[in-house]
Formats: sequence, structure tokens, C-alpha cells
Amino acid sequence: MEGSLNPLHFIGQEGWEVPDPNGATNSEGLIALSWDLEPKLYERCYPKGIFPWFEQEGVVFWFSPAERSITHTEKVKISKSMRPLINAGNWRFSVNTVFEKVIEKCSQVPRPGQAGTWISDKFAANFIHMHTLGMAHSFEVWEEDILIGGTFGVMTGGVLVGESMFHSKTNASKFAYIGMCQYLQQHGVEYVDNQLPTEHLDSLGAWNLERLDFLEVLQVHAEDKEQVILGTLEQTTLPL
Repeated sequence: MEGSLNPLHFIGQEGWEVPDPNGATNSEGLIALSWDLEPKLYERCYPKGIFPWFEQEGVVFWFSPAERSITHTEKVKISKSMRPLINAGNWRFSVNTVFEKVIEKCSQVPRPGQAGTWISDKFAANFIHMHTLGMAHSFEVWEEDILIGGTFGVMTGGVLVGESMFHSKTNASKFAYIGMCQYLQQHGVEYVDNQLPTEHLDSLGAWNLERLDFLEVLQVHAEDKEQVILGTLEQTTLPL
């Protein structure tokens, strides 16, 4: 990583404070470290745009990148290639029915330039714990009884922070993302924080914001808004 790694905040210990998200001294936005991954860390850091990216030798690295990807749920893009898949009705969409399976599948996705997955056992156990608390949610795609795609994320106020996605059939992760946005829109959630920009997300209608502009969105829709509660949706067709 380029740049100095100091000073870094060590969060999660007694009396800790959330670091200033604009205080990253690293080009990728590295801003804090922690030993643990607990719901309280997400509850306090996510509304400030600070998220854990990976774990190394038991230490979790938290980031606040200068550029962020965000999607307005009402403006999710359905491409010409996706419309036949949706209209055919052969794939079905569900919410929070197989959360642990989605975590498992996402952890198995090969990542370019990485030897393994960022979803370590510590991350997986924490996401599952947050799911039991109603904080983390999965969005699933089925072909008959086979899980072929999905994504999951963590609610912070009225913003869904997307964590990861997977597919075993082409476009199944896009199908999951579109269904997720439609479901979130129905429940009053206007924005998805995609964390990092990718071409895949851009194709779904995401756009990039500089950190200051992104934090303004979080101020209104995450910090100043009560936590949105999401339930379970059994398998159904799109559009919702």
C-alpha cells in the first residue's frame, strides 16, 4: 500500500471513538484497525462510511476510500439483456431464506489478484450473528430448487451496505441486485452503498461520489434515519 499507515485508530476497545472518515492517510483509504468484528463496530462506523475490507493475522483493516459507489434503488438499471430473463419467469427471487448459504457461496468466489477470500471465518461468523439480530440480509436467486445467485448486505439506518455477491449462472448476480433494489425501494430504502466502484455495478446504474458528497448522503439516509427492518420474502418472480 502506498503512503504512510500512521496515524491509525484502533477501534473496538474501551472508550474508542469513530475516526474522522476524511482522515485517511493512505491512498486506498486505510483509516483504522480492530481485533474484533462486532455489530457495535458496524453500527457506529457504517453511518460514517467506514467499512472493514479484510483480515490479516487476526487484525481487521478498516477503510474510508476517497471515491465511493452508490446506487439509487429507484434508478437501478435493467439492461436489454436482462429483460428477457426477468420476463421469462424461470428464475425466482427471495429474501433472507438461506442467508448462511449465500455467505458460503460468496466466500468461494475467486477474486482477481487475491490468494483467498476476504470473507474469513471471522467475517462469516459476524455476518451470521448480525443476521440473527436483523442487521444483515441476503437476496437470493433460484432456478427451480437450485440457488444460482445472490448478494448480501448490512442495513445502516435507511441505507443498505452491499458486501458481496455470487453467481453460478451468467447474470444471476445482476438478477439478485435488481431484485434487491426493487425490494428495498418497496421498504423505503433509497440507497445502496456499494463501497467500491466496479464496472459490474456501473452496468446496474451505480455511480461514483467523492467522499464528502457520499458522506452527505449517509448523513441524511443513514445517520439521521431510524433502522429499516427487513423481513423474509419467499420465492417469487420479478419485477416485484
